[in-house]
Amino acid sequence: MLSEEEIQKLATLARLEIEPSFKPVVTSHVNSIIGYVARLNEIDTSGVEALSHVQGATNVLREDVVRPVGSSGEAAPLGESAVPPQEMLDSEALMQNVPSHSGRFIKVPLIVE
Repeated sequence: MLSEEEIQKLATLARLEIEPSFKPVVTSHVNSIIGYVARLNEIDTSGVEALSHVQGATNVLREDVVRPVGSSGEAAPLGESAVPPQEMLDSEALMQNVPSHSGRFIKVPLIVE
């Protein structure tokens, strides 16, 4: 369990101000939390699989594949495209079409409202 002096040291490190009259309350609450975590550590979890969340949902990811513009891959077309398929521009050709860039990054004006 932590003393009031240790709580004050933690508060100073965290740049928090605790009123002297409130220190016993904060100390009691922090020690209560530490006690609860200690009780949780006593539980046998050897047969329990680790979870990142309890919903059971998984993130479905696919590998990124660069395809020419206009190629649909596995997707079914929604209709006839008015734009014929074209090859993607390489980075150098793209940078010739922008007003300002730095390496392969396009510079845009700062907008702050």
